[in-house]
Amino acid sequence: MVAEERGPATPAPPGLEAPGNFVNPEIPLDALPGAETVDWMPLHPRFARRLQVGAFLRSVAYAAAAGGLHITVLVRNPGTFTASPPWLPAFLWTLLGTFCAWSVIWPLIAVTRRGYVVRENDLLYKSGVLWRSVKAFPFNRVQHTKLDSTPLDRRFDLAGLSVFPAGGGRGNRIRGLGRETAERLRAYISERIESGAETAEQSRPAAESVSAEAAPVAMPTPAADAADHAEPAANGGQ
Repeated sequence: MVAEERGPATPAPPGLEAPGNFVNPEIPLDALPGAETVDWMPLHPRFARRLQVGAFLRSVAYAAAAGGLHITVLVRNPGTFTASPPWLPAFLWTLLGTFCAWSVIWPLIAVTRRGYVVRENDLLYKSGVLWRSVKAFPFNRVQHTKLDSTPLDRRFDLAGLSVFPAGGGRGNRIRGLGRETAERLRAYISERIESGAETAEQSRPAAESVSAEAAPVAMPTPAADAADHAEPAANGGQ
């Protein structure tokens, strides 16, 4: 049986390039957008006061619990403090007072380091004093949003905005927004989510038609060619 000679490979039709032939140019690091160049929006001015009030209420609860424990120990076991070092009660009360005072002062430092900015395609949020972080929430990856507020938040007319990514997962919360600002921001993000979903639905038929036109043509394999040539020979032999 004589093997059939094959000609040169037929080039792919124009527009149907191989999947690996794509352009991926490098981007200089200087051309990348930086988070420092954006205009950060501060949180609501009353948010620091709201955190201070919450810290003060917790401090009062801690002091009441410590005082009750102190009195209980003195009444039921009066020899406990006699057997312990004389400086221990004063040291524990000083430690508790320092912690409570620092928890009231800390919001004045931490809140000024927080901020957010709304851009065309995402939302940025920065936080942290010693360990700083900048988070980006792309709108095309957001599934839904939620507003929440505690009774103390409502007393100061504040609210928090939670952003949940698509596919589930833990959401990210931005606290310290004014109630009206949080509602407007939630409505804007929801609008962007809906417009993104509509754009994806409109572009899906076009993508399917392009993929159908770009489907590779099935080429005969050498085994199939050998079988095709062997079949006429067998019929001639009969």
